[in-house]
Amino acid sequence: MAPALRPLARPRPPGMLLRAPLFLLLASCVPGVWCFSELFFMNEPQDVTVTRKDPVVLDCQAHGEVPTKVTWLKNGAKVSENKRIQVLSNGSLYISEVEGKRGEQSDEGFYQCLAMNKYGAILSQKAHLTLSSKCV
Repeated sequence: MAPALRPLARPRPPGMLLRAPLFLLLASCVPGVWCFSELFFMNEPQDVTVTRKDPVVLDCQAHGEVPTKVTWLKNGAKVSENKRIQVLSNGSLYISEVEGKRGEQSDEGFYQCLAMNKYGAILSQKAHLTLSSKCV
């Protein structure tokens, strides 16, 4: 009877994310040789419900070779920064006072962060920002 085969890796608990290395990291790059660096999300935005006029932070933290630039999309279009909407130094999106007007002025929608460095870009999962009614 042949001996039972044992797995090479120990089993992981259910629900644990498997992050397969999708990169080749070289200490020094030689001209004419492809060099890749990892780029992945440490935190991605999550669905959130917020009341009109309240502040909100949508998390997004990407890790990779610097410089890493994070931009935000709302319903697929680039979010413009202004005095009310800012991308924080860690990549998260801060809205100081959520607007709830119908039409283009509403902050309600699906948000994604796009992280880029010189090796490529990754797009986060969608997070739905929903406006709730304030009950008195």
